Amino acid sequence: MKYVLTTLSPVHIGSGDQISNWSYTFDNGKIKIYNFEKVVRALKNNPQRLLNLTAIIERNPLTKNLGDILKDFKLSIEPTYISELKGSVKTGRNEYKQIWEFIRENSQVYIPGTEIKGAIRTALFYKILKDKFNEDEKIKNQFLNEYKNCLNVKHFRDERDKKKQIKKNFSYLEQRWESIVFRAGFQKVFDKDFKFADAKKDILKILLISDSNLKNPNDILNIKDITALGVSRHFEELHELLKSGSNFIVDLRVPFNSEYKKIFPETFIYLGMKKIREACSEFALNVIESDIEYFNKTKEIKEDQKSKILEKLEKRKNLAKISPEKKYIILRLGKHQGFLSTTINLLVKEFNPELYSEAYGYLVHRGYPDFPNKSRKLTIDNELLGWCVLTQKK
Repeated sequence: MKYVLTTLSPVHIGSGDQISNWSYTFDNGKIKIYNFEKVVRALKNNPQRLLNLTAIIERNPLTKNLGDILKDFKLSIEPTYISELKGSVKTGRNEYKQIWEFIRENSQVYIPGTEIKGAIRTALFYKILKDKFNEDEKIKNQFLNEYKNCLNVKHFRDERDKKKQIKKNFSYLEQRWESIVFRAGFQKVFDKDFKFADAKKDILKILLISDSNLKNPNDILNIKDITALGVSRHFEELHELLKSGSNFIVDLRVPFNSEYKKIFPETFIYLGMKKIREACSEFALNVIESDIEYFNKTKEIKEDQKSKILEKLEKRKNLAKISPEKKYIILRLGKHQGFLSTTINLLVKEFNPELYSEAYGYLVHRGYPDFPNKSRKLTIDNELLGWCVLTQKK
């Protein structure tokens, strides 16, 4: 079935690479992105100028950019694409910033199906566990005990080594319970020898989601600074972002086969579209409620900015509430989703807030002296990142 994915806020899905200052120019609020290989090819018949180019880059790795080269060498090269900029291309040390690149294929922007599937998986993980905990007290207590045991690290004297081991423990815990939920079923909860089940039995293997259609970056991207609230060191990083209101087409299907009931665990029943919509709605509501709580308390932004953020969050909350009946799927994709988007931590905060508070300091970066960050990432124009909605294509 075809769905339209619409971004409700800026979204960054990274390629893992950064665009260097030697691949862009900046002028009048626009950043032009170039293929640096074209610059080199334009100079291939002039070895001396190539040597000069190398020398300039080596002497000024961050204090000059490609615009200086194009001007000094009088080169006329067409950019690959052009984006609007909101933010600063330079740091406080007057050095050009690198830009976190959005994922693409053949120079075109798209949303990977794996990214959408991962967001649905997170919501299902949350929903399935929460339903089971409300139904079975013993399983809930087993989960909370295992969570608490992750903190029992006594043989490390160095606080950094202790924190590293605790993070490993929590990573193992999440993998174990993911395997129970998606591959083995809850009968394995009290099996002391159980570790991880065969990935071939994962119920999400039958959730089929295509990559989206490709889009021209000129039409769909802009570049903004992203900053963090609630951290001791202020910083701003440039990211390529999908604009709010961008649309993509994806194919999403759950082909039914009666034989699946014999192959997959009992959690297979959550793979109906109705259940998926409900899970995504419930998970989104909890994340949004946490954001509302944070922004109501924070004093790091002005009241008028805060009120605009809270207004957007309330609208998003209302959309999440009605999404199951409207047959919408609300999701959060990409980078900068925050600590609470990690399913097990959101659950523990609901079922045992004291235990959550005890673990929190070990699982996030330290902020101001003696307490960890309770931060949120915002674009320079005060937008939270990652929210989108899937609607059936008419």
